[in-house]
Amino acid sequence: MKLLRILFALLVISAISFSCKSEKKEAGEAADTAIEETTETSEAAEEPTEEAAEEATEEGAEASESTEEAAEEGAEEATEAEKKITVVFPKDTKLQDEVKDAMKELATGNPELEKHFHDAYAFAVFPKITKGGLGIGGAGGHGLVFDNKTVIGQSNLAQATFGLQAGGQQYMEVIFFEDQPALERFTGGKVKFSGQASAVALKDGASVDINYQDGVAIFTKTIGGLMAEASVGGQTFKYKPGIN
Repeated sequence: MKLLRILFALLVISAISFSCKSEKKEAGEAADTAIEETTETSEAAEEPTEEAAEEATEEGAEASESTEEAAEEGAEEATEAEKKITVVFPKDTKLQDEVKDAMKELATGNPELEKHFHDAYAFAVFPKITKGGLGIGGAGGHGLVFDNKTVIGQSNLAQATFGLQAGGQQYMEVIFFEDQPALERFTGGKVKFSGQASAVALKDGASVDINYQDGVAIFTKTIGGLMAEASVGGQTFKYKPGIN
């Protein structure tokens, strides 16, 4: 009888032990399942966040590139605007159109001269001077005078020439004034170029220096004709305020 009690007790203990092991195993499996589900949920939550971060980074980079491109375009436009020679005419005239075309042609291929149209204190532009003769000749033309890139008056140019010459020539001329006294001498009719005076003959692509003599710097560019010489010696000017 005692032996049976012992065996029964052992069976009960084994059953309880097996039951505890099963519960522990199930609990462990449940815990593992919960951990896996939590990890999957975390990964699923991280994926949209990473995608959103990547999209935000790409959008930010694109926005930055667009801003840089817009800034570069703005800088280019500003540079082009600086290069463009802008002048003010009180009214539309045929001479005005000729002067605008002459300024563009004078500046073409001569960046130093183009810059000087911006920097000079004042200037006078004669779009077409006709010169010709045999032995004794002459030249003449009409132009506009600018102060602070605004037309202040008109000027008539006349020139008598002597010496061996033949053929005819047309050319344009610009006179830059270094300061206000030089401009006032011109508008006061006190400027007359001596027989030895000469202008710088412009050629496309050739470098030019802006050197003032007695407050003026003179440049010419041939329009056509046979006479290569473009001396400005003997040129006289009559100034008239305003524009007709």
